[in-house]
Amino acid sequence: MFDDWNQIPIPSQEEKDRQIALILDQGIPTEETLWQTLEETLRTIGWQGLFFGAADCIFLSVLVALLCLVPVWGASRQTGIGPAAFLFSPALYGALSFFTSWKEFQSGTLEWLRTCRVSHRAVTALRMLVFGGAAVTVSVPGSVLLWELTGREQSLLWTIAISVSGVCLYGVLSLYCLRLEGTAGLAAAPAAWALLAGLPLVWEKAAQVIYHIPAAVFCLITAGAAGLYLMELGRYCRRRIGGKHHAFG
Repeated sequence: MFDDWNQIPIPSQEEKDRQIALILDQGIPTEETLWQTLEETLRTIGWQGLFFGAADCIFLSVLVALLCLVPVWGASRQTGIGPAAFLFSPALYGALSFFTSWKEFQSGTLEWLRTCRVSHRAVTALRMLVFGGAAVTVSVPGSVLLWELTGREQSLLWTIAISVSGVCLYGVLSLYCLRLEGTAGLAAAPAAWALLAGLPLVWEKAAQVIYHIPAAVFCLITAGAAGLYLMELGRYCRRRIGGKHHAFG
């Protein structure tokens, strides 16, 4: 009996380490990148599922963005095109994010969506990324229109640069504000942006500072804000809610 025990093959330390590493690789899933998460989410739900029930929100957001042209034109006659373009450039993105999130919150579908196989946060992040791309794209012809309406006061490149930078900065601000739960997270970003970006409209010295910033600096601000936006978007997907970590897939 003792002879049989002694004949049992004992794995070497190298074999033990190899088996432990294999068990860990199989038991601990590798963390997906943001792009892998968004790609898998889009493949699972499709474009129709991504914007399901959001048609009215999109319509209202476009309407709000168009109506904002009136106060932009009026404000630009007082302080110039710079402060007005910077303040109202994120109107489309802000409206899209607010209305879609508010509808989910009010309709009671938010908690239900969080129980689905696909992460609700991944769906929201993908939707916000699409909204951001659409807002940046729309801000270019919007800047051209505003540039024409204000008599080509500043250079076209400068006008586009300040508008796009406003969209990107607001995107970063909105993601940070979403760390607040409930309606506070939805209302914090518009309120903070109106307070900070609206300051040059009522304070002449702040408006003059904007006009002394060249277009190249606004381009750098845009690039930096876009990078921060993607980083915070990844953190948003991984953030814990109520002590639980939401899976990506």
